[in-house]
Amino acid sequence: MKKNSFKFACFLLILQTLLSWVVFIGCSSKDETRDSNEQKTVSPIILGAPVPRASAYGQNGERGMILAAEEINAAGGVNVGGVKRPLKLEIIDTRDLEPGVPTNEVLLAIEKLILQKKVDLIVGGPCLSEAGMAAMDLYARYDTLDIVSIGCYTPSWDKKVAGNPEKYKNSFRVSGSVKAYIKEGLDLLHQIKETFGFDKIFISIDDSLMCRKAAGIVEDLAAKDGWKIVGKDKHPIGTTDYSTMLIECKKSGAQVLFIWAYAPETSILLKQWSDMEVPALPIGFIGAAEDPGFWDATNGKGAYTVVTISETGNVPGNVMPGTMKFYNAYKKRWNVEPRSTGCVSCYESLYLIKDAIERAGTLNKDALRSALEKSNLPAVRGVIRFDKNHQVIYGYDPNKSVLGCWVQWQDGKRVCIFPKAAATGEIKMPPWLKTL
Repeated sequence: MKKNSFKFACFLLILQTLLSWVVFIGCSSKDETRDSNEQKTVSPIILGAPVPRASAYGQNGERGMILAAEEINAAGGVNVGGVKRPLKLEIIDTRDLEPGVPTNEVLLAIEKLILQKKVDLIVGGPCLSEAGMAAMDLYARYDTLDIVSIGCYTPSWDKKVAGNPEKYKNSFRVSGSVKAYIKEGLDLLHQIKETFGFDKIFISIDDSLMCRKAAGIVEDLAAKDGWKIVGKDKHPIGTTDYSTMLIECKKSGAQVLFIWAYAPETSILLKQWSDMEVPALPIGFIGAAEDPGFWDATNGKGAYTVVTISETGNVPGNVMPGTMKFYNAYKKRWNVEPRSTGCVSCYESLYLIKDAIERAGTLNKDALRSALEKSNLPAVRGVIRFDKNHQVIYGYDPNKSVLGCWVQWQDGKRVCIFPKAAATGEIKMPPWLKTL
């Protein structure tokens, strides 16, 4: 009897063990299924971000993209056909704004993003126009969607798309175009001429191919608008004494000193301009004057300088509901004001991608490209729309286009004075410059 009881007890123990294993395997299977579903839910959308990290413009763009990715992910990510997926930035240093870096090295960095990181889209740079133009052929070869978001302002970009729209169908540009910026500069000069009665202009440029060509266009079109070109200066990059040029400007009777120069030494130029009380308003594309630290760098002698910082949203304003939201968030995240080129456009690009993916409901390239072409997204600079050549539309109506931003340094701050829809102040003249 005891023997039978023992056998029965053993049988129950074995049966209990088997049942436990069945339950365990069942739970494990459910856990694995749940884990698999969760993995599918959180599988990231990978964005390749080629940027020249040592340059100010590259840093601007990187910070803008990081901020946008953090915001989007904190809000739940991107809805792809009913599945929320986070954004993942794969940032690589293209070094394209460093002297001597060959274009093929920039392309190798981008190719690494495409082939090794398996990115879903490319966003960001490169900034250098030559590198950006060459990258278009790389994207065409690998059938990769890209959104140029920093620099690459050459008008040759959209001409290239127009010349072969099928080959370059995957390329979009939300950064500006030199054509748009020159138009803004000329319209601002016209406004100054009409408001203050000025008609004499002195042009000073860095001796570089881009500055020579761009300033030549400005000179030609300004003359057609009634400006008299009373003097011109072309100085080597890295010049540290501009006194001779400023003396010539003073003698010429110019009321406007138009500058197209990106060298950091332009801060010296503007300090000397103030010390010499040159009676010509400095205005233009001036690298050093874009930076929030310009006032301290010139000990306040950069006051009255007018400079483009490319993108509405880099200074306080009420152009769109998102303008101050971006400005405050950027300043809080990085403990500095947005600088200029790339800060806003790169930030907007990630929201543009989110919007296009959610409207398409998929990452399929054809569907996503079609969604991008139909973009009509209220953002920071205005409403993001593309023309037939995939260039973001710049203009003066924030409900139909994105806006640039021309500021004047007043009392230690960059105050937007143009275009009208973004302006928060008016141009002031230095006390030694007489107006009508």
